[in-house]
Amino acid sequence: MLSATEFSKDLSIIIVSYNTRELTRSCIQSIYDSNPTISFEIIVYDNASHDGSVEALAEHFLEIKIIASDTNIGFAAANNIARASAEGKRLLLLNPDTTIISDGIDTLSQFASAHRNTGIFGGASYTLSNELDYRSCWGKPSLWSLICRSLGLSVIGKNMQFLNPEALPNFSRDRVKDVGVVSGCFFLLDAKVWDELDGFDNDYFMYSEEADLCARAQSLGHDCVFVPHAKIMHVGSASESSQSHKTTKLLNGKSLYYQKHWNSIERFCAGLLIDIFVLSRTFGFNLASTISKSYSEEAAHWSTVWASRHKWHMKYITLGRTVTYKISEILDEQLKLDTVTYYEIYDSSQARLP
Repeated sequence: MLSATEFSKDLSIIIVSYNTRELTRSCIQSIYDSNPTISFEIIVYDNASHDGSVEALAEHFLEIKIIASDTNIGFAAANNIARASAEGKRLLLLNPDTTIISDGIDTLSQFASAHRNTGIFGGASYTLSNELDYRSCWGKPSLWSLICRSLGLSVIGKNMQFLNPEALPNFSRDRVKDVGVVSGCFFLLDAKVWDELDGFDNDYFMYSEEADLCARAQSLGHDCVFVPHAKIMHVGSASESSQSHKTTKLLNGKSLYYQKHWNSIERFCAGLLIDIFVLSRTFGFNLASTISKSYSEEAAHWSTVWASRHKWHMKYITLGRTVTYKISEILDEQLKLDTVTYYEIYDSSQARLP
């Protein structure tokens, strides 16, 4: 890791991939096609893909750095490891299932330079049908927002800020705005801010790690800024094996966030509310499926999620994950591998509760 006076690039673009070979290749090509005017490097951390991602990327893009892991250690830890070899003044975290639209990288970087240099900046995501994805940013999670979601109030009042606070329904995403959270799929910040925050919390495997980082950044006085004119196309959930698997990881991430950022009373309430959220949907869709088979898929989905509660339930959440992994770094286009090394990363300070 280089010191603040030794940065050799303006920007390090970090992509964490898992069985997304063609999407990752398209993502990288879109970076070059957007022709950024700043100096940059691309670092790909591959989480033990078995689709030939490492070989394909090394063959097509000789100048990028590729870190090949023998274990899928998740999104948060992978970014932390990749940052250690980054040489850029700023870091851009980019999902492998994204495509840069026009000059999106330059636009986001220039905004950060011209406005506030010590914040976190995120751009606008668009779907494959060219529709704005409102999940590009959202409000800071709160006990009230969880109550509204668990009891269905956020569905009834989806266009009301009071009943759907995390979705920011009154914000049309057409202007620059300080927000609670910007999406981790297109996420820019100064390397010194990343280091000040010690990067992502390794307890998060995938999902909610950006909400955690934004919360910790804001507690130190940094802003989280949504920049609508910096744009990407985002497929979304490209590496997920099933919808129930994704939901299970989403709930695990949310439970971790509540454990780390809320007090004991709020955590107790959160545990009950998540149970209500999952059980009500499990019961409701199973009941509906007895009337109409069109609900059978949703019934199976929520039944699987409830059966997997040992992976996300508050009482099963543990803090202070030790990440053990083995990496082989690609050195050249002939796929010669460096000496395999074992690493462990763990920060006990991140296990403390409020």
